[in-house]
Amino acid sequence: MTKVDCSELSGETKVAIAVAISNGLNGAGVALLDGNNIVIDTLSGPEIEADRVEPILRSYISGREDASAYNVESDGQHIAVRSTVPVSPRAKRVGDRLPPGLLQCPSCGAIMASKESYDDHLRLHDLIRGF
Repeated sequence: MTKVDCSELSGETKVAIAVAISNGLNGAGVALLDGNNIVIDTLSGPEIEADRVEPILRSYISGREDASAYNVESDGQHIAVRSTVPVSPRAKRVGDRLPPGLLQCPSCGAIMASKESYDDHLRLHDLIRGF
């Protein structure tokens, strides 16, 4: 499974990168947040390798207004997005800024208003992954 290390990025940036990667895969896979990493889950066809994800990621980063603040590193198998701007540990967590009573999916960033819908949503992720 392809992973993108985003440990130096804020939660909002991680979500934006995951969305850009998912859009760039055109239905062949989906990028999901997994802690400090973005993992690529294949939906159809062969497993998506880093060499397919890297150009999508580089294209997205270069199109950002603050592109100079990011550096994409790759050794052909592992991809990491580094930031030259330090991000406080609190800014790394999107969920810290949610109003009370809302729950955020740690994998994709979706926000739910009830514990039941949150649990159902997490079960869907497990089904997609095959657990």
